[in-house]
Amino acid sequence: MAKPAAVKKTLGQHIGARIGKASGWLPAVAAFLCLCLFAAAAITLFDVNSVPKTGQKANATGLSAQGTAGLRRLLEARGHEVIVNRMEDGPLIEHGDLEIITLDDDGGTLTYAYHFDSDDTSSASSASVSSADAASESAASASVSASGDTDDETGNGATQIPDPRRSKHVLRQPLGKVVLVVAPKWNAGPDPRNRYWDRGPTLVAAANVVDSLGFLSPVSEVPAPKDDKQAVARIKASPPGTQTVRNGDSLVTFDLASYVLKRDTRALSAAEMEAAANGQKDLPLKHLWTFKPTAEGSAFAVPVSVGAITGLQSITGPNLKPLLIGPNGEAVLSRVIVTRGRAQPKAPIYLLSDPDLLNNQTLADPQKVVAALNLIDTISPPAEKPGRVVFNLTFNGISTDHDLLHALSRPPFIAVPLCLLIAGLGLMWAAFSRFGPAREAPVEPPLGRGVKILADNAARLMAITLKEVRLGPAYADLVRDQVLKDKGYRLGVNAESPDDLAERLGQAQKTTDSFIDLKARAAKVMTVHQLIDITLKLHAWKTEIQRAHT
Repeated sequence: MAKPAAVKKTLGQHIGARIGKASGWLPAVAAFLCLCLFAAAAITLFDVNSVPKTGQKANATGLSAQGTAGLRRLLEARGHEVIVNRMEDGPLIEHGDLEIITLDDDGGTLTYAYHFDSDDTSSASSASVSSADAASESAASASVSASGDTDDETGNGATQIPDPRRSKHVLRQPLGKVVLVVAPKWNAGPDPRNRYWDRGPTLVAAANVVDSLGFLSPVSEVPAPKDDKQAVARIKASPPGTQTVRNGDSLVTFDLASYVLKRDTRALSAAEMEAAANGQKDLPLKHLWTFKPTAEGSAFAVPVSVGAITGLQSITGPNLKPLLIGPNGEAVLSRVIVTRGRAQPKAPIYLLSDPDLLNNQTLADPQKVVAALNLIDTISPPAEKPGRVVFNLTFNGISTDHDLLHALSRPPFIAVPLCLLIAGLGLMWAAFSRFGPAREAPVEPPLGRGVKILADNAARLMAITLKEVRLGPAYADLVRDQVLKDKGYRLGVNAESPDDLAERLGQAQKTTDSFIDLKARAAKVMTVHQLIDITLKLHAWKTEIQRAHT
């Protein structure tokens, strides 16, 4: 007899045979995708305000030697409430007792003013960098006096100026009762072993440091006259020591930078510069330093010893009053004032010329740690307990804007998305618990809808009339008749009564309970719970007899 030809299965049939029915695994896949969606929403909600980690950055997130993440942890360990602010000025910003602003060589305090005719709408200025010998025989320093540059550096009519927003923030809208500004000093590249470490640190160009401090003086912005000739006249009439440029429809006036920067360095020889291959012309020198307070710095009761500092950086200027100076007058901590009779800052502002007094390098020397904390305590407002310190990152190019997502991720509005997430998880759980995998089809034909309704109505009627307890003897007779019918007995033919016949069958099968006894107890039940107990025992009696013959 010939064998039937094998039926070739299609690719879909092969795949279906391997993965099984979709009703078995599709709900699990759907649940996984839903959970991933909720997880992504939660991560977005809680990560939007998280503090990033940065490498070679001189801010509270920097983990390299130039960063101040170590100072942040020191303050937290002392009990200070530390806040890392990334939001621009607005109603949601938290304020504190001390605001710390650490600057980078990234132009975070500068912006560009775009004007139409550089010959007519900007005043002429020049930048000069002068060098001076230090009084110490072992140290040489660079002195830089820089002013605003009105040349079109970008070639498209743009002039680099101090950012009016940064100046307004520091002088008029600070986040602390006291503001500490830390000048930039180092540039470095990432270490191949760890991208958060630095490698090959070099000194920031002196001109860049001076330019970055221009925001410490007032920057005014007024509408420009519609007549170009009047605008040119206003620009040329800029007060001495200031510069006015045109930025679109407004005129911006700012002070010309006249800071003098000095560093503890010595000039490199040609051979040393070639060996260094990093563009540096001066070698930072390492010396032990002790700074004494000036008359204005009487808050410092005793001189401050900071240990060894490499390439000490000091800054002086017409709007700076030194508070701590070195043996040769090197100003490392100064009070910022506003000159020419203008309004003074809303809160005291201090400029720390050398960031090595606060950055992560201090963690290597206990003396530097003590000096850093002493400096913070001295300039902070007096308080009985450690105050709140705000590290402002908006000056470092990692600020965030005020939008709906940031608002919803902060108290008290964070309750709204949290409630939505919880409600979504609850709906997902309810959906899967209600529908779930497909049920197996019943083997016996289901009862009709009418039969179910009649049975339900009869049961409800018995419950309402409190006659459920009287169903015990009737249920006993029903169980007896089912057993006798299964054994082939015909009712009314045998001489024995149905109860005696059922009792004899139970004794022959050695059932646990006697049928006569169960029926008698069924006639005496008083509560529904007793009725349920008797019906379970009658069902067990029937099951024992049926299993004895299977």
